[in-house]
Amino acid sequence: MKKTLAGLAVVIALAMGMAVPALAQYSGRINVSVPFSFTVENQRLQSGDYIVEKTAGGRLHIYTKDGRVSTTVLAIAAEGTTAPEKAHFVFRRYGDQYFLAKIWTPGLNRGWELLQGKMEVELAKRKTVPVETATLIGR
Repeated sequence: MKKTLAGLAVVIALAMGMAVPALAQYSGRINVSVPFSFTVENQRLQSGDYIVEKTAGGRLHIYTKDGRVSTTVLAIAAEGTTAPEKAHFVFRRYGDQYFLAKIWTPGLNRGWELLQGKMEVELAKRKTVPVETATLIGR
């Protein structure tokens, strides 16, 4: 039993380790115009045009062209079933509050899943599921 669990742990670790290098293949900028205010982890961002870039250590840098708004967040590699032609930004909505949840990279079936911040966790506790999700197409 111990050997089986140890073997399973090694297989899982190897699989997770392969997902991150594969994701690292996409290093371009992703542009998106967000028509509503939204939260990324614990930072509230206003509507506007944003640029997303992958940085070291599994982090994403999200900022405006003029650099006045900038945040860096931890992201987890995610794998989907299809490769979208353009980037997709997926938001969870609770009432009138939007939270950036996932970013799918253009031309790859890989992307990033963002961690929930304190505010979203609290809202999720009150409402069992988000009211809906919203997807924006990047440029």
